[in-house]
Amino acid sequence: MTSARSATEWSTWGVHARIVVTDPDALSSASNLIRGYLAAADAAVNRDRADAEIRGLDEGPNTVTPMFARFLTDALAAARTTDGALDPTVSAPAPHSWRSITVDGTEVTLPAGVELDLTATARASSADHCASTTAELLGCGVLVALGGDIATAGATPPGGWQVQVQDLPGDPTCQVSIPSGAAVATASTVKPLHPDSVSLWRTVSVVAGSCTTAHASSTAAVGMGGGAVDWLTNLELPARLVDQEFRVITLGGWPS
Repeated sequence: MTSARSATEWSTWGVHARIVVTDPDALSSASNLIRGYLAAADAAVNRDRADAEIRGLDEGPNTVTPMFARFLTDALAAARTTDGALDPTVSAPAPHSWRSITVDGTEVTLPAGVELDLTATARASSADHCASTTAELLGCGVLVALGGDIATAGATPPGGWQVQVQDLPGDPTCQVSIPSGAAVATASTVKPLHPDSVSLWRTVSVVAGSCTTAHASSTAAVGMGGGAVDWLTNLELPARLVDQEFRVITLGGWPS
């Protein structure tokens, strides 16, 4: 297996995007595929766009694109994982109204008074789908990083995918090796992911089988205070927590 890798990066969705592929000849195609996917994703779920697909949904059955159905399915899975801490609804008439949303293929049924906001999970979901579809189409290993949301798919490079976990320069840092198919997400109270929160934790990083799960778990945990340790332990997810005094706790076999 060759150790050659190639990467490109740019800014999108307000974050730094980076793609790494195990076949340098596939980099241009991978970049074009992922840029196209992200443009289509923005048209699907960006509530600030008047023409966005998410803005056209009504009460009852709606026929949506396969892309939107995937985004909503991932968002509902994140809501279940976090018991509603990541709620994909706005203007909901009752708590946990998301439990009444159904996705059947490309048919989405919304209860009365419920609107959707998939902002909390769209970036991580995009990383998952960009990595998996690009790896399948191009037949190589792919890492997609959208800010702190990192997904991998396809062939694992020698030594695994090397991921540096750090929030700000000067914060505790570590480099981990993960296999393809694994994902890493970091939630922060230092950067403006949670601008109004006061948390025991500066950052929480989680490794999971999907970036959506890793992101949902890290985002929910960062607001749990000391309860995050038991919660993540019960989920059996490898995690790394950095508190406001820069002390580091690792759980669940956090990778070396």
